[in-house]
Amino acid sequence: MKHLAIIGNAPEFDRRAVDFADFDHIVRFNNTAGFGTTSGTKISELVLVSRGGQPAEWLADPAFVQRPAVRQARLVTLVFPPSDKPDDACHADALQRLLSPHGKAVRCIDAATEGRARALLVAHGGAATAALSSGFLYTFMALEAEESRAEPFHVFGFGFEGWDGHAWDAERSWFEAGHDAGRLVLHPLRQRG
Repeated sequence: MKHLAIIGNAPEFDRRAVDFADFDHIVRFNNTAGFGTTSGTKISELVLVSRGGQPAEWLADPAFVQRPAVRQARLVTLVFPPSDKPDDACHADALQRLLSPHGKAVRCIDAATEGRARALLVAHGGAATAALSSGFLYTFMALEAEESRAEPFHVFGFGFEGWDGHAWDAERSWFEAGHDAGRLVLHPLRQRG
C-alpha cells in the first residue's frame, strides 16, 4: 500500500486542504461522519464496531447496506471477532451475514491483536478496562501489519474525544508517539470557534 489515509469522525475535520486522490487506500469508521461533505467521498475500507448498541442499530436498519459509504467500501473490517460471551453483545457474525452477500470482503481484528493494543494503551496511561476506540484499534493493527514500511500512514479527523468509555488521553499519547517516530502523520483539526 503506497499511501494510506485513516479518516476519523471529528466534526472539526475539513478536507479542503487535502487531495485524497493522492491516497491509494482510504479508511473510514462506523457512521462515517463528514462522508460526502466535509471529508470527501472516497472510501476503500469501512471499519465497523461489532459489539454493543451501535451495530444492533445498523442491523435493525434495512437501509444500512444502501448507505453510500457501505456501498462503496470494498473491504469491511469489524473491530472485534465473533464472541459467544453474553457480556460482549457481539454482532460480528450477523454483520458478516448482512454484508457478505453485497460483495463485501469482511474481516475481523482478532483477540490477540486487541490484547497487544490494550497493553500499549495501558502503557500510555489508559485504564486496563477502557474500551478501545475503533480508530485506535484499527491503526494499531495496520501499523503492526506494516511494521517495516517506510511510508507513514496519514491520520485525519481524530479529535480524541467522545464517548467517555474510551481512554482518549492515552490514545492521543499513542498517536502522538507514532507521529514523533515518523510512522504516522497526525494532521491537525481546524480550530473551533
